[in-house]
Amino acid sequence: MKELPITLTIAGSDSGGGAGVQADLKTFTALHTFGTTVFTCLTAQNPDGVSDVHEVPIDFVNAQLNAVQTFFPIKAAKTGMLFSEGIIKTVAEFFYENPEIQLVVDPVMVATSGAKLLLDDAIKSLAEELIPLAKLITPNLDEASLLIGKQIHEEDQLVPMAKEIFEKFKIPVLLKGGHLANTSEAIDVLYDGDSHYTFVKPFLKDRNTHGSGCTFSSAITAFLARGKKLPEAIGLAKEYLHKSIDESIVTGPTMHINHLTD
Repeated sequence: MKELPITLTIAGSDSGGGAGVQADLKTFTALHTFGTTVFTCLTAQNPDGVSDVHEVPIDFVNAQLNAVQTFFPIKAAKTGMLFSEGIIKTVAEFFYENPEIQLVVDPVMVATSGAKLLLDDAIKSLAEELIPLAKLITPNLDEASLLIGKQIHEEDQLVPMAKEIFEKFKIPVLLKGGHLANTSEAIDVLYDGDSHYTFVKPFLKDRNTHGSGCTFSSAITAFLARGKKLPEAIGLAKEYLHKSIDESIVTGPTMHINHLTD
């Protein structure tokens, strides 16, 4: 009888199916783990944008966490859209009480469309209460700027900025450079306090990358659950993401990341 490692996503629902919990579950399954879920928000959205957000009551977030944790031996977990200070505090308490779970924090703050996915008063709680419990944080350039108050525009800023984020939080950081202008490559930098690692793939033109951040962090989570060390988990996740974007599928008037490339 086959046994799969248990993964957990704590994030929002994307009714369009391309990001959030839906992307996480597709990734967990494609990478041979058993995905469990805790919903923090319901969003009304499609690839054109987010039209409404409904926050899940904190008591119900906690009930979901308890239901999953008391039954499943969770190997690794990721957080995505947490939205409010109350939810962040609840989730942080959970991981404080369960330090054996490897935690990847994707500090989701603003959607590509510009919709706010984290309330202003929640940023401090995210930085002070949840990030210090993580094995890895995965900010994109916009999120990194909100975390440390500096803009990143050039490729040669990636390594120094990753080191600066590490010095602030003392947590390994994967700084994602996919939003850099004037480059033909998607460059991400990991700094773990001792060494930095660079992960590079060519940009894929004419692709819809909605959900790519969720997919990347959930792929890292899956490989950690399967026993890979952090740099290897990130490298394998980068390969999975690149292939999934490269082999995108047509979904009506647009394209989506293809989680079934094998």
